[in-house]
Amino acid sequence: MTEVMGRLRQSAVPKRLLITTSVLLLILVVLPFVAGGFQTNLMAKLLLFGALGVSLDLVWGFAGILSFAHGVFFTLGGYAMAYYLKLNLSASANTYGGSLPDFMVWNGLKELPWFIAPLQFFPIAAFAMVAVPAGFAYIIGWFIFRSKVSGVYITIITLAISSALTTFFVSQQAYTGGTNGITDVSSLSLFGLVIPPIGLYFIILVFTVFVIAASWWLTQSNFGLILRSIQENEQRISYLGYDVASFKIFIWTLSAGIAGIAGGLFVPLNKFISPVYLAVAFGTQIVIWVAVGGRGTLFGPVIAAILLGQVQNYADRVTQDWQLVVGVLLLIVVLFLPDGLMGLVPKQFKLNDSTRLGAIVRSNSAAGFVRASLFDWYTPLQNLVQQLGHTLFDRSRSSHQKVQQAKTNRKTGI
Repeated sequence: MTEVMGRLRQSAVPKRLLITTSVLLLILVVLPFVAGGFQTNLMAKLLLFGALGVSLDLVWGFAGILSFAHGVFFTLGGYAMAYYLKLNLSASANTYGGSLPDFMVWNGLKELPWFIAPLQFFPIAAFAMVAVPAGFAYIIGWFIFRSKVSGVYITIITLAISSALTTFFVSQQAYTGGTNGITDVSSLSLFGLVIPPIGLYFIILVFTVFVIAASWWLTQSNFGLILRSIQENEQRISYLGYDVASFKIFIWTLSAGIAGIAGGLFVPLNKFISPVYLAVAFGTQIVIWVAVGGRGTLFGPVIAAILLGQVQNYADRVTQDWQLVVGVLLLIVVLFLPDGLMGLVPKQFKLNDSTRLGAIVRSNSAAGFVRASLFDWYTPLQNLVQQLGHTLFDRSRSSHQKVQQAKTNRKTGI
């Protein structure tokens, strides 16, 4: 146990990694001042996609849950922000010169639906951007993980959810804009000030850096250690007294909230959102970013999203079959780089050394690698509640026995 605790203390970020990360961050800070508007906009979008990939990496790379539904969470957050920006568009900018969005007028609506009207206020829209995808993820996660569904069946369920919601959003044209989605939205403004494109770029950059840093902190904590252990041997962790479903539901809901924020920031950047991001194709693209970058690496999905996005940008100028180029790159990575692009990076530069922790899990499995009472707050709290319950039960049973004894004494005349 002492050896395990000692190794965990060594999980601090190496100096070389800090220096490399600082240089990369400096390049991203300088980029909008030296690159054109198109490249700045593209890089902002790819950074958002990278953060979206990190959200999937949290559940797939650390908990072993392969999901194709993260495009759904991304789109739900995007629609929440799109409604706000569309409803705050000036009447002169609308097609029909009114406050009602054009796609609602086309479909015969006379007033805003009650469930959309509150989204014209920024605090409510910002809250919905996180709460709607996270709440939806919590509901479906509760049913999936409490039912002990695992493995490929979770993947099939997420595919079904993605397909079903795509059909639903397309069919509800009066409320969602149908296949076109919500377009021609206003610019994002805070406290009455319109945020310029370069300002939006830096907001996205700060968000992506925060997601990576917070995810690293979480995965290097005792909680992250338990997630890795669940992926390694879920049954053993369950036998040690952990509520595995609770851990899965939490990380699943958290990742959905991150994806929702990414979707919300995507809308003011690209001025639209549509059901195409609900579809299985986009969900598969997120999986590809994580697979190419490297599962459980956090940096990998961001690098893969930027690299593949730039490859797509330049390949699209040469050929319309740019997807073939991306497919060949994916095939090369799968065949020759099973750990993804981050597998090429020296160990001292890796943000998260999952191989080392996996070795610790295997080498300490016989001695009970994860001890519920030592590594996290949850189990001691659970034990305390159980002890209080037992105490109350014992007192109740003692009182009941005294009452029964008194009745017996009265009957026998004692």
